[in-house]
Formats: sequence, structure tokens, C-alpha cells
Amino acid sequence: MTLETILKHLSYRRMDIRFFAERPVQMRHWIGAVLRNNFLCAAEEVRDAQGISLRQRLDTLPLPEQHFLYGQLCGGFPKGFFFDCSDIPYEAPGFVLQANRVYTVSLVRVGRCAGADEEFVEAVRRMFARGFGHPVVPLSVIDIVEDTYTFASPDARDMNGWLELTFKTPVCLMRSSREDSQGYQNKLNYFPSFYQLMRSLSYRLLTLGILYGDCDPWTDRRQMDDWVQDYIAPSVRAMLMQADLRYEKRYGTPKGGEKSVYVMGGYVGKLAFGNVLFAYIPVLDFASGLGVGGDIQYGLGCFAVKYRNHKSNTKGYESDY
Repeated sequence: MTLETILKHLSYRRMDIRFFAERPVQMRHWIGAVLRNNFLCAAEEVRDAQGISLRQRLDTLPLPEQHFLYGQLCGGFPKGFFFDCSDIPYEAPGFVLQANRVYTVSLVRVGRCAGADEEFVEAVRRMFARGFGHPVVPLSVIDIVEDTYTFASPDARDMNGWLELTFKTPVCLMRSSREDSQGYQNKLNYFPSFYQLMRSLSYRLLTLGILYGDCDPWTDRRQMDDWVQDYIAPSVRAMLMQADLRYEKRYGTPKGGEKSVYVMGGYVGKLAFGNVLFAYIPVLDFASGLGVGGDIQYGLGCFAVKYRNHKSNTKGYESDY
């Protein structure tokens, strides 16, 4: 079983939403959290013929209790949707929407994520019509355009090349480390190495495939872990060539009656690696639309890739596969 085979069973749809506000909107919160929380409130109002809300279906783990991942995911699992708000200008600690300027955010839906197209469109329209900000400003949706993305296997190439990664919104690949931990990844000062990127990305793709795709090739967690280790083994050969990163925090919206907010963080900027196995590039290109790392549902983890092989004379890091 190869990751390419698994990805052929997993697609995602990107719903690009263009909108504007007639008056300026300013909030001291990360817009990814604002969109996520307001969408879920609107999804609570959208119900199917049986009276079940879209939010209830989104929050229901799509695994049987006997599945080997059920115990791990029943307390929280990767949702089948998230907002890509990486094109909205960030102004610490929040955002500003100028009056009558057209903006675009994207709602990404993975595989067979619960809910029909019209239900998501209805929730989106309700969310924008209700508006947000202090004071609340309704937003006008201009149009909604949706495209479907599927994985296409490239021609097999046994070569290495240069890879440039751009972290468009904060990317966090590691949890808080313990000083007594024996794993070497916990001693890298949180640096997002290529190995850690491929490890985090592999587990995300496999989990999404199990939850929302049509591929579940393992019978226990050990089989899955062994497969991941074999797949990412060549990633340690990549060599860091350039790094321009900074750590940034994002602040969620407070819950009703509470003053504290959810604080997220990660690295934004660019990394360049040499000696990257070409076989990873199509996977990275496809997965760049699905995010990586923590807090993806709040709009973190958005990244982009550029690549060139060592035989290319192309300046920069243009993809040529």
C-alpha cells in the first residue's frame, strides 16, 4: 500500500467565498477563529429532513467503536472542514476589513464530510448575513465558487531536488516537549524540520482518509505507525538550505461569560531544503490544500510548496513535475 494509492481515495472541495462589508470591520481576534465559531453557530440552524443539524453531524465521529482509532479520536478528531483565511491581511492581534473592499476566504471540505453542498452554502450565507465585529457588521456574499481536488500520480522519477515551503499561517508541528523525554524530536527547540513535516502530514492524510475517504488498510495502530516510519524514512536526507521563520501567536474569541481566550501559535515564513526526494512533491502539493500541524480548524497550518529538480536551470523554486 502506497500513500499515492491511499490519496486516490481521498478528495477535497474548496469553496471560494467572495464577500465585502459596507462598513469597516475590526476585531482583536484571529479571523480563522471568528469564521470557525460563527460557522458552527450557523450550522446549528441548518437541519436535514430528519431534523438533525449540520453541526451535530460535523461533530459526530464517523468511526465504529471497535475501530483501533476510536479510543484516540473520540475525545476530539480532525473535522472534515476548515477555513483557509490566509489571504486576509493579519493585523496583530486581530484583523481589519476595509469598507467595500472584496475579500476571499475558502471553506475546505474533505472527502465525504457530513452534509450536502446546499447545507454548507446555507450555513455560509447565514454566517455572513449575521456578520461580526464590534459593533456587528453584516457582510455581503458576492459569489461562491467550488472546485474539487483529486490526487494525480506523477511519472515515477528517482531524483532529488530543491523544495521551498511557505508557511502562510502559523504552523505548529510539535506539542510541548517534556525535558525528560528521550525522543530526539523533543530536543529540536520546536524547529519544523522536513522530517517532522512529513511525519505530521502523513498522519493527517491517513487519518482523513480513514475518517472521510474510502481507504482503511490497517487493522491496528502498530501497522499504521510502522507504515508511516517506512514512508518518511527518506525525509531525513533532506538538507536545510535557507530559513526565514518567526513565531507568531493568534488569539481566539472568548466563550460566553469568560474573559480568557484560546491562544494558538506557530511559525510563519519560508524554509528551503535540498536533496528532497521527488516522490514527496506531488503529495506535498496535494496536501497543501489540507493544512498541516495543530489548530487547522482555526485556520492555522496553511502552507504552499515550490520545487525544482537538480537538473533544472529554472531560477527559483518553480514546480516542474
